[in-house]
Amino acid sequence: MLNNYYLLRRLAHVWDQSIPGATVKDAWCHAPGELIIALEHNTADTAISFLTHAPIVGAFRREDVGRPRRNTKSLFRTLRRQSIARVSVSEGDRILILEFTGGLQLQAHLYGSRANVLLGDEAGRVQEAFRKSGPAEFPQARTTPEPKSLEEFSDQWSRAKGNLTKALQRIYVRFNRDQAREVMKLSEKPNLPDPALVYEAARGFHLRLLNAQGPLHIYQSPPAISLIPLTERGEEEVQKYSDLDEGIRAYAQHLLSARAYRAQYEPLRKNLVRMLDKAERSAERMRMEQSQPSRADEYERIGHILMASPPLPAGASRVELEDAFHPGAMVKVSLDPALNSLQNAERYYSKARKARTSRTHLDTLIKQAKEKVISLQAELAELERAKTYKDLKAFQKGRTKPGSSGQPFRRYVLASSYELWVGRNAKESEILTLRHARPFDLWFHARGVSGAHAVLRLPKRDAQPSSYLIEQAAAIAAWHSKARTSSIAPVIVTPKKYVRKVRGTPLGEVTVSREEVVMVEPALP
Repeated sequence: MLNNYYLLRRLAHVWDQSIPGATVKDAWCHAPGELIIALEHNTADTAISFLTHAPIVGAFRREDVGRPRRNTKSLFRTLRRQSIARVSVSEGDRILILEFTGGLQLQAHLYGSRANVLLGDEAGRVQEAFRKSGPAEFPQARTTPEPKSLEEFSDQWSRAKGNLTKALQRIYVRFNRDQAREVMKLSEKPNLPDPALVYEAARGFHLRLLNAQGPLHIYQSPPAISLIPLTERGEEEVQKYSDLDEGIRAYAQHLLSARAYRAQYEPLRKNLVRMLDKAERSAERMRMEQSQPSRADEYERIGHILMASPPLPAGASRVELEDAFHPGAMVKVSLDPALNSLQNAERYYSKARKARTSRTHLDTLIKQAKEKVISLQAELAELERAKTYKDLKAFQKGRTKPGSSGQPFRRYVLASSYELWVGRNAKESEILTLRHARPFDLWFHARGVSGAHAVLRLPKRDAQPSSYLIEQAAAIAAWHSKARTSSIAPVIVTPKKYVRKVRGTPLGEVTVSREEVVMVEPALP
């Protein structure tokens, strides 16, 4: 990876030849775990990016040096106008060190899950840490020298634990996994290794890495970066970079792009699968409902029985009454305890009307549900074709709200040629009222509380919707407001021509010059 010791060592050597003399212009954080230090130089401005969030840990030179205007945090203010004197790497561990002419020192500890960037003085006292809970003093670099003889190696090899690759990494701590595998490959018998052959292969490979001067090799799948070609991956396609900074930058950007892709792809797919499952279950429920006989007649029959029986006060949740349609027979009726028998009768009549209306428009609703399922299936298939972060961004840019078929607003089909449009938020409500509603459409809003704008689209200018249709639209408007939990709520009903926006008022706030109010129970159709 980017924090391999040999790669950092060569990077420090290259930077020590080009960066000294550069002055720190600014330092900031724009993304989690990434510190950016902008430098001014005689030849050209540049920036260094330190990555501290595992598993992507390392440093590289950036092409873009401009600081974003938003979502950034300034850091290491004392470094500003300080000039870099020297760049080096610790001999014992993966610590990249930038020394400044004023005596300050920036140490990037690029290892482990606690990777950090520390700013301190000549005495080693830490003044500021990039990540929280930094130490008070610079941590000491680990010193684990490579074995100097075959006897020393054989002793450590006999005591090393884990598989062969990990055992070698415990002895040669500077090797990463790819490098340890390469050594085992070079030892001629990777499955039954001879300690002498492993020692010679490791020592030779270590020296090659220390003295590597050739192009940087980048392998794609799985991603790997190496100062020298890897024989274990000799048949794979490899990109070579003669410019070390260019190669490391390309590799770092590839890793960051892959991480961003993984972070966004899975939540997107999970959400789409959930919505598709919900849409399929909704469509299936409606098909099942369509196959069952309507309960409208039963509701109406119970209403007639209640009306024909002696009036009963509120308080009962279940009563036994004589069946008006079958004299002498008794029937058990469930009641709302808060209502008397006449009010319960009206409630059953209302349920009968809703059941008939629902049945009338069930075909339309089933068709819409099928279209929603098809739309979500197509969207999920398109998402699964996105294999890179660039593809994912293009998918998100061209994506409509899942299941909306590209339509703005919530939409409810209340009757033939009558649709109720409801805004999803303050911005969409204002757009609905001011741009999409026609002067003769009916405008609805819960009175006295915040809520969504709702517009009943009329088929023509002189259309006369029934009182039941208006009550149904008002109930939906009340549902999409703060009055949702009320047993009954007042809702404004007025032609849209009497609704206007006053300059300077908050988003979604309008003025109504003429209104009627209907009292409804908040509910969805």
